[in-house]
Amino acid sequence: MKILVFLLFFVSVIAHSQQTAQSLFGQHRTALFQIKIIELESGNKSSIGSGFQVDLKGNIVTNYHVVSEYVYNPDKFRIEYMPNDGSEGELQLVDVDVVNDLALVRKLKLAEEAAFPIATTLPEQGSDIYSLGNPHDLGMIVVPGTFNGLKKNSFYQRIHFTGSINPGMSGGPVVNDLGEVMGVNVATAGNQIGFLIPLSKVLGLLKSQHLAPLNNDQLKPRLQQQIKANQQVLIDRLKMRDWPTSVLGEALVPANITEFISCWGGSNTSDRQALYLSVESSCQLDEQIYVHSGLRTGGLELEFEWLDGKSLGKHRFYNFFTHSITGAGASNNASKDDVTNFECEEDKVTNRHGVTNKTVFCVRAYKEFDELYDVLFVGASIDHEDKGLLSHYTLAGVTKDSALVFSQKFMDSISWQ
Repeated sequence: MKILVFLLFFVSVIAHSQQTAQSLFGQHRTALFQIKIIELESGNKSSIGSGFQVDLKGNIVTNYHVVSEYVYNPDKFRIEYMPNDGSEGELQLVDVDVVNDLALVRKLKLAEEAAFPIATTLPEQGSDIYSLGNPHDLGMIVVPGTFNGLKKNSFYQRIHFTGSINPGMSGGPVVNDLGEVMGVNVATAGNQIGFLIPLSKVLGLLKSQHLAPLNNDQLKPRLQQQIKANQQVLIDRLKMRDWPTSVLGEALVPANITEFISCWGGSNTSDRQALYLSVESSCQLDEQIYVHSGLRTGGLELEFEWLDGKSLGKHRFYNFFTHSITGAGASNNASKDDVTNFECEEDKVTNRHGVTNKTVFCVRAYKEFDELYDVLFVGASIDHEDKGLLSHYTLAGVTKDSALVFSQKFMDSISWQ
């Protein structure tokens, strides 16, 4: 009997969810659009996403990554929208929020208008919510799911959504059962795990809905301003904290320096044929800022490796140890069109704990953003003859001043036991 009651309840929940989804789609289908980036030379679409209208002035919210080709090359692309009736229209770019992957676009011509209402608060955890969008260019759909609260330990704030977000649904609205927007589709990790941009970030973008569209020469300066400000917040938060340390070989190194940076460890102790002992600790910010298909920024990575090479002998270990410095690389994706080659300086530095390192400090400049750099640092301790610590960090999209502040904090956090 209990099983029957449970099954009836389960079926009624599914039926209610389906009815709500159908109702929402019927209410708002005229305010939901496919967003297309059209390559001017061929006249064909190069990418698609979704978007939703938020007022009677023709303002539409979508993802930044949906329109990123236009932002980077406005002379080669245009932005179009297609409503549910299959007609088409052109859009202007009003504003972007590259850090939170949002964009505000506006219709050139207004027709019969409809708009999604915006929620004032997020729903309770466990509430039913509904993702709308255009997956795989198959037409608009509604996907029921569950609101699981804000993603824990995240610097770039996201909502954890249980439901299917498929390619093409990016930029579509996620609504509560009243049809009010409380998030925007942005990414999926598969297996019914999706991520949404939360309400607060959408409200921040909507402060621009009365502004004039951005001119082409304003686009990249706007990106630089936002990336620079975001990275300054990141560096300031790390600078003001006391970094906890953990034991790595005979050294104490930073570990779990903040809640949004995750750390992992490993060693070669199970390799009986190893000629040296290697113990590693690696920490990183798992999220990055999407700038365009060939460029991501905003990342942070810290790595430490303790090496004990007594069985190698002093000379062999020294050669092995010093050559290990050359193995580090940048942690973010960037092409030669986006960044210069790294320029490096070598030095010998003793920190406040008396740890002396041979260091290599490298920077590469962003070609489109004159104040931003990627930074690569590697240090090798020289206080012991047959053992030592390799230290490495990378920062993406920071100013030189921020890099120097971080370097000092990083070096002074290392000590011997």
